[in-house]
Amino acid sequence: MSKLQARNEAIVNAPISSVWAIITDINVLPKINPGVIKASGRMDKQGETRTCEMNNKGRKGTMTEKLVELVHEKKTVWAIENDTMGMAKMLKDPRFCFYLEKEGENKTKIINESYYEPATFAAKIMNALMMKRMMSKIQSKILSNIKELAEK
Repeated sequence: MSKLQARNEAIVNAPISSVWAIITDINVLPKINPGVIKASGRMDKQGETRTCEMNNKGRKGTMTEKLVELVHEKKTVWAIENDTMGMAKMLKDPRFCFYLEKEGENKTKIINESYYEPATFAAKIMNALMMKRMMSKIQSKILSNIKELAEK
């Protein structure tokens, strides 16, 4: 796997099964990921793909990701297969991971990590100046959205 670039975690006051149901439901993805307008595909079976229509601060496009690793109620790992927004050109071997840890009957720790290597010299500079922080901010919002949905 590439280098860890961003990591966030949250404690969710809900059972691990509830959190798992949220992070593996394609219909919920637009509610948890702030850039996703619409999503299709599957998020609950290893080897499957999802395609997301994206709107990132006015930049619209699509991203197709493959679920390369899935361990029930423990872990999901997504890899970008192709996109129209230029991420695949800027980042080598990007991986986006969720890890779940049971903290109690009704408490779950959820960890979100992003791994990649900048693909060009310009991407290395952008990563150091803003991309890592931006990725961390997005992760934090995703975790906040998952927590809000799970705790309803």
